[in-house]
Amino acid sequence: MTRIYGFIAASLDGYIADRNGGLDWLAPFDDVDSGYGAFIAEIGTVVMGRATYEAVRAMPGGWPYAGKRGLIVTSRPLPDAPAGVAAWTQGVPALIDHVRGGESEGAAWVVGGGGLQAAFIAAGAFDRLDLFVIPVLLGGGIALFPPGATPARRLQLEETERYANGMTRLRYALS
Repeated sequence: MTRIYGFIAASLDGYIADRNGGLDWLAPFDDVDSGYGAFIAEIGTVVMGRATYEAVRAMPGGWPYAGKRGLIVTSRPLPDAPAGVAAWTQGVPALIDHVRGGESEGAAWVVGGGGLQAAFIAAGAFDRLDLFVIPVLLGGGIALFPPGATPARRLQLEETERYANGMTRLRYALS
């Protein structure tokens, strides 16, 4: 059965993007190895919502997940989608079943989008969540998880890692 992971960064005050939806505030923290290379090597499928997909497609450098299956939660077609990327229109519960069915090698990563991640958490579908806490206060923006999007639940902290630039990784098991 395919394992499903969250791997996301948030400001200390709980935002994944600034008030304009920007991620530039993360750039000063790219100077350390946060384990992304090892993490992405485990991934066979990326899952994201349409807004995250559009933001990734707008970034310079082309599709960063070449060679991985991509499932984009959307109600609209995906013109000019990269190879291996398809629209998913059947809802999150069916998506979880589909991903768990394991059509690809490796784990699945729910990329970005606090709303989609919250839906996976609410369904009890995450096996692990790596949360990178960035020592920045944004004062507003896109919340890590939308208010009321997840039921109250306790997570099990498995490990922490502190980086020289002040960033911290918290790895949680979700049971």
